[in-house]
Amino acid sequence: MKKTFFTWSLAAVVGTSSVFFPLTNQTKAESFEEKQAKIKNERSSVQSDISSKKNEIEKLEAEQDQLDAEIKSLDMKVSETAKKIKEKEEQITKTKAEIESLKKQIAELQMRIDERNDLLKDRAKSLQESGGVISYLDVLLGAQSFSDFVSRISAVTTIVEADKKIIEEHQRDMKMKEEAEAKLNQELTDLSEALKEYEMLKKQLDAQIEEKNKMLKEVAAEHDQAMEDLEELEEQDAFLAEQARIIAEQKREYERRLAEQRKASSSSSTASAPAASSSPAVNASGFIWPTSGYVSSKFGPRDGEFHDGIDIAKSGTVPVYAAASGTVIRAYYSSSYGNVAFISHNINGQVYTTVYAHLNSLGVSSGQKVSQGQFVGYMGNTGRSFGQHLHFEVHKGPWNASKSNAINPLTVLP
Repeated sequence: MKKTFFTWSLAAVVGTSSVFFPLTNQTKAESFEEKQAKIKNERSSVQSDISSKKNEIEKLEAEQDQLDAEIKSLDMKVSETAKKIKEKEEQITKTKAEIESLKKQIAELQMRIDERNDLLKDRAKSLQESGGVISYLDVLLGAQSFSDFVSRISAVTTIVEADKKIIEEHQRDMKMKEEAEAKLNQELTDLSEALKEYEMLKKQLDAQIEEKNKMLKEVAAEHDQAMEDLEELEEQDAFLAEQARIIAEQKREYERRLAEQRKASSSSSTASAPAASSSPAVNASGFIWPTSGYVSSKFGPRDGEFHDGIDIAKSGTVPVYAAASGTVIRAYYSSSYGNVAFISHNINGQVYTTVYAHLNSLGVSSGQKVSQGQFVGYMGNTGRSFGQHLHFEVHKGPWNASKSNAINPLTVLP
């Protein structure tokens, strides 16, 4: 899952150091309250964003459910249409088989019709040659007796009826042939038209499903992004909560130190506070180099962007150390920074934040107090990194997304 670390402006990132210097200005105590108030306001804003993002996710999930239901309905219609297409195809196959069978019957009918045609032609030719109806009269008038006359009338009637029957059968067969051909051809035409309609309907349904799937894919992408945003907002809230805890701890430590200074001042013959030299010694600049190696990329413009720290590169297994004493704000994996540790320092009353990114592994955890030179992790190539190195940032004040407090680390490193 792609995740960007802190696409927001951190209102107040303050930490506590294991090294505290004498503080005599009362405004220092007031600044704790101000920072706590800022973090409270920032958390309120972030929590409001979390609530809005959850509502957005609920709407997207409802939209996904709706699209799923629509796709399911379309799938059922496609299935039903495919079933009808299959039925029509089977009917067309059956009708074509019937047409083939009918063609054989028609061929037989045609043979009978042709035979009758020949017979009728012969009959007509015979009638024409014998004078047609007059020939029948000759047959009747040629009777030798009344009995012979009756017999001849019966024979002529039989011949005439036979001719009439042949003609009627001929007409009936012709009509049957034409009707059968017309009926099956019409049925085949109707089935073909129905098949085309179903095939067109299926194409339309398939297109609708494709469109719905496209919409579902887009909504799913929005949902995934919203889930990432929610995760990021919840991380912001957790980060701010940690800052509030650190500030409260720093305030308690400050008040304890201040009370000790006042007690020592009242019992001492002089009004001076305990000497700063009684605290553990620190590097003159307050920082030490966090690792060994060479600077492969400096602070400033780089490839059209601004590089907010320095890159220190070296091959092999290279340990990374805390540049100053302080408290680990956050130590975790970020898609951009990789394994990263954020440490807050209080040096001579000034808050600094250092960042140790692209570590191969982490040797500290969130909320942990560290001493200057303490092991933080090993140099690595995690996150958006190309080649093993330590990306090291120094911020004069809190870390924020715009990195407006970033300073050139080389100005504070010895």
